[in-house]
Amino acid sequence: MRVLQLTAHFSPNIGGVETHLSDLVSSLDKRGWEVFVLTYCPLVVKAKWKMYERINNVSIFRIPWFSGLFYKLTPFPILEFIYLFPGLFLFTPFIILLNKPKVIHAHGLIAGAIAVFWGKIFKIRTIISSHSIYIFPKKGLYREFVKLIFHNSDHLLGLCRQAVSEIKNLRIPQEKVSSFTYWIDMEKFKKIPDAKVKLHWTDKFVILFVGRFVSIKGIKDLLESSILWHNKITLAIVGVGPMEKEIRKYALKNKQILFLGAIDNSYLPFYYSASDALIAPSVFEEGFGRVIIEALACGLPVIGSNRGAIPEAMDNSVGKLIDVTPKNIAQTVNYFYEHPDELESLSKDARNFAVQKYSEKNVEGIIRFYTKD
Repeated sequence: MRVLQLTAHFSPNIGGVETHLSDLVSSLDKRGWEVFVLTYCPLVVKAKWKMYERINNVSIFRIPWFSGLFYKLTPFPILEFIYLFPGLFLFTPFIILLNKPKVIHAHGLIAGAIAVFWGKIFKIRTIISSHSIYIFPKKGLYREFVKLIFHNSDHLLGLCRQAVSEIKNLRIPQEKVSSFTYWIDMEKFKKIPDAKVKLHWTDKFVILFVGRFVSIKGIKDLLESSILWHNKITLAIVGVGPMEKEIRKYALKNKQILFLGAIDNSYLPFYYSASDALIAPSVFEEGFGRVIIEALACGLPVIGSNRGAIPEAMDNSVGKLIDVTPKNIAQTVNYFYEHPDELESLSKDARNFAVQKYSEKNVEGIIRFYTKD
């Protein structure tokens, strides 16, 4: 019962995938698995990190690497591949030889390519998780490369229906493709009494954004919409990313914007509990949106983009799905501000919705593929 988790990003790097991986290794540890994580040092945020860390049955190996380049290279897949491939590729065989895992679980295409290569060499079972909707081209070298990786893995896991569908459309045997669902610690993410008092937000109606500061997250539309909001509504923004300077400029001009920057995941329940609604205004095919389920578990209704897997993560019983434009965002935010009873009703349903769909039992949907089909 030994598994190698292969990923370019892991805690203390910040992001939904990173948080999911922390939950995954913790759940595996509880179930008696010996877990080895091979990853890079934080590539997106400046944080203290250790090259080697041991927590219970979890060993984490972090490779020193060139930080600060990730967002610059993301628009250029070939350069991103060149950037992220070498370190993981070179260190993986040493981790395998030292620890002898029975399965490699890779996260993302680059880690997947490495897992498949070394999995074949060492005759180890390989699982690849897709945490994004990639929208593969209909033809070309990139598509053929992805097909080669996927065909040579033992099983493929897609985070949502669209991710599963695009994998199957590569003519991958259907029996090799399954879906999985994120989960969260329901004891950690729950409504905190008097959170508004503790954060001194008692006089504020707060719309909360939590995520990376990149254009595809709908940051521009969100900032533009805030100008159209009722003047007693506050937009609180949590996260990191290349658009930070632009957001800060907006915050200086608009007193309704509260820039909070990076907040440790362990403190997020306070901010979810003190807010009145979360907004996830992605303008691309969002893979899932982990912050949505964290917010719902804390009883926070969600205004979500009607794109990608966000409609799978929530529905209109716990918030509002919209087509993202500045006008649509503003109309929805103002409507919730003017209808507190309706917002309160959505809040009451949010926690039950999260408990039913996103408990830790979801880890079993991954573990069952670690052994041979």
